[in-house]
Amino acid sequence: MRSLIRPVMKSSLPSLQRRRERGVSLIVILVMILALAFIALGAMSSSAIQERMAGNERDRNVALQAAEAALRDGEADVQAHLDASSPFSLACVSGLCMPPSETASGATSAPIWQTIDWATQSRAYGSQTGAPPLVGPDNVALASQPAYIVERLPELAPCAGCSRCSTCGPSINPLAFRITARATGVRPTTVVILQSTYVKQ
Repeated sequence: MRSLIRPVMKSSLPSLQRRRERGVSLIVILVMILALAFIALGAMSSSAIQERMAGNERDRNVALQAAEAALRDGEADVQAHLDASSPFSLACVSGLCMPPSETASGATSAPIWQTIDWATQSRAYGSQTGAPPLVGPDNVALASQPAYIVERLPELAPCAGCSRCSTCGPSINPLAFRITARATGVRPTTVVILQSTYVKQ
């Protein structure tokens, strides 16, 4: 009887060790799976952030190109239609503005392009030149068409070799205009504002 019982008791010890080893292996595998899951989540998050950054940069480039086109449109408008007799005013009617004047203390108010209502006090792209509406990449419409304002700057000094004549009628001095263009990308939150100074002889 004793000889039959002993082999059974001895054979149960290796079986218990194998169960413990399987339990430890299971924990190690679970930890490794959890670590891999965190790595995968981090990679997905990084990829999503990079995709958003690329999209933002692309939309900013679209808005930048639209603003540059609006500047060229404004310069063509100045060259073809505007002169010293054009109705520039502090109220910026139809996008024709006089720059804010200095106060007695020498300070000036905020720049016009920061205070005007771009929807009502500007000149729409193509409205004076007949240029067709702009579109974004893949013919996707922009959030809004670009617009610009034109400020008449103080009269420039006579050109080299020219003399000033107070009784000769209209001024022959070159005129300077500041053109400010505002454009959006495909998204309305992407806004670019550019300026140029245009001198018309």
